[in-house]
Amino acid sequence: MGVRAIVFCVAVAGLAFVALSLAGIVSTWGLDWVTIESEETESESTPEPTPTEAPLPEPVEVVVELEIDPRYPPETRWTVFDVPSALNVRAGPSTAHQVLGTANLGSTVTLTGQVVESPTSGTWVQVRANTVTGWVFAAYLTPEA
Repeated sequence: MGVRAIVFCVAVAGLAFVALSLAGIVSTWGLDWVTIESEETESESTPEPTPTEAPLPEPVEVVVELEIDPRYPPETRWTVFDVPSALNVRAGPSTAHQVLGTANLGSTVTLTGQVVESPTSGTWVQVRANTVTGWVFAAYLTPEA
């Protein structure tokens, strides 16, 4: 559906006025008329750009070799000593970690080979004690005879 409008300009005292008038109105002032025609069309929606997926990089095989501390070889058995009754087995290598279980005084634990050296809290080793795997302070262990 089209809309027709007439635009005219009138200059009075140095001021310019612009007005729109609907088609079909006749000027009685004898001014020049300009007809502007406009066709309303439904705007075409711009399609959303589709994201382009970058190809995934080729997989890279990463081999991590853990350095075994010769002082605490894996699968060796150690005895819990120098504790009042039991040694806490923790979720991580510090006293800030949750206690998962205990290893009684005189009981044996098996080292996993994981060792953490901390300048502030000393050496922690990962062990299997009973049915729990966790971390203990190494100073409370001695190699099984």
